[in-house]
Amino acid sequence: MDIDLARTFLEIIRSGSFIATSERLHVTQTAVTARVRSLEAQLGCRLFIRSRSGARLTNDGERFVAYANQLVQTWEAARRDLPLPRGYDKLLSLGAEVSLCNPLMLAWVKRLRHALPDHALRSEVATDSELQHKLDLGTLDAALVHQPEYRAGLQVEQLLEEKLIQVVHSHIPEPYLYIDWGPAFRSQHDRALPEHIRSALSFSLGPLALQYLMRHGGRGYFRTRVVQRYLDQGVLKRVEHAPEFSYPVYLVYPRAAESPALTQAISLLREVAEEEYDWSRWNYEI
Repeated sequence: MDIDLARTFLEIIRSGSFIATSERLHVTQTAVTARVRSLEAQLGCRLFIRSRSGARLTNDGERFVAYANQLVQTWEAARRDLPLPRGYDKLLSLGAEVSLCNPLMLAWVKRLRHALPDHALRSEVATDSELQHKLDLGTLDAALVHQPEYRAGLQVEQLLEEKLIQVVHSHIPEPYLYIDWGPAFRSQHDRALPEHIRSALSFSLGPLALQYLMRHGGRGYFRTRVVQRYLDQGVLKRVEHAPEFSYPVYLVYPRAAESPALTQAISLLREVAEEEYDWSRWNYEI
């Protein structure tokens, strides 16, 4: 199927009409209509219902949205990755959730660069769900996540045990900082600490919340490895009798993967995971 057909379909959804789509894509309205008719003919179903107010999806059109997005994303990934850089004939694509890109992902990529000099390496930082989706599409070979989705065809391996613990600034104990560590944490936290469900200060990124805590005080939940240095220095203190939450690091990769390079990469990652790093420093130097 012509990838422009899928792009046109998605643009109609975004703009709400065939006319607006023709203007945004710089083609005639007749061309937009022809693309939709071609797409409908290939799929054997009607995708849009047109009216004076615009265009709305049919039930089949709504079901096709996910497929159209996958088609476009896969095509764009192929255009980005091909051809490989001169001098390289193989590619290894790795992903990591944002809080794991440093130091774990950084150390892994450095080790791979030396161990697999004939491979081009592509590292990607995204949310757990985005990484999982790209694993499903086959545009990633492996990903480091905190909250994996267990699906057929994917191997989920716990790489590191980790906990979220409540810590407090030694001199400025308030306010309570709510850090969103994902759905599982939200559910467990809200049951254990209902008084902190709504906080005046909330963060979606742990490193940002930690920077605020260190500079302005307060208390909240952070990964043990990240705050251990500050606990040792006495800058932060562990809150006694506060609930703790499990927050392991997982490696996810296709179960049927038979690439020797990926097998070696996974073995090197296990070695990296056993080494000591200062997880508290975002700008980490290895």
